[in-house]
Amino acid sequence: MKWTMEQIKTAQQFLQQQSLLVGNVDGIPGPKTRTALGLLSSLPVRWDTDRKLTGCIQLYCKQSGYDPGPVDGIWGPETQRAFNQLSAILIFPPAAPAAENVWPLQTQTALNRFYGAALAEHNPNLITYAIPYPFKLAWDTTQTVDKITTHYKVKDSILRVLNQVLDHYGLEDIDRLHLNHYGGCFQYRKTRNGTTLSTHSWGIALDFDPERNQLKWGRDKAAFAGAEYEAWWQFWEKEGWVSLGRTRNYDWMHVQAARLSA
Repeated sequence: MKWTMEQIKTAQQFLQQQSLLVGNVDGIPGPKTRTALGLLSSLPVRWDTDRKLTGCIQLYCKQSGYDPGPVDGIWGPETQRAFNQLSAILIFPPAAPAAENVWPLQTQTALNRFYGAALAEHNPNLITYAIPYPFKLAWDTTQTVDKITTHYKVKDSILRVLNQVLDHYGLEDIDRLHLNHYGGCFQYRKTRNGTTLSTHSWGIALDFDPERNQLKWGRDKAAFAGAEYEAWWQFWEKEGWVSLGRTRNYDWMHVQAARLSA
């Protein structure tokens, strides 16, 4: 089954109650959560992560007075019914931010002050580095890259996001959802139909899957407006990045390390 963030948060909350460390209750089955599942003595060691997550929720339901059927790590109608009853009363603590990122406003003055001057070439602030999983070039998906070039100040934040994406979705779903269709980052140019420089000129904006998220498309057409992309956007927003799709309902391909308003 495909886990939702609420289901993973439920398991994480139960693990915390058993004094097992999961990091944040954030709906991400990261290394700490997987280690905690392995240490939960109530479940068979041989079960894989997915089965342990189900078993964990079944135990939580039983403890809370909702009958999930047998604690067998198999998600059936009884488990679903008990989970629905349990989730109606749960209150999750807010996830702590991964980093205290306060990106500048999207004005030429603020961007130059924070990131340095945008330069068409030989910009000393740009850095090329390896990424956690390969990107397919959006304009030629037969070609892949394992490195990208961005402003050095956004490198660590991007890597945190991409590692969370890999951990949450896995390579198969990353490819299925086109989260690896890369439209580029650094490009010295003005905004479309504008007179000011695009945030791409500083290497602080990335485009993904431009073919299915075209500039003027809104929620009714853009692929990245779909429910399966909610975790993707939460990972970026947790780092302070801004989606034009989520905030302005256009250019759903685009995410940037610059605020639209104070």
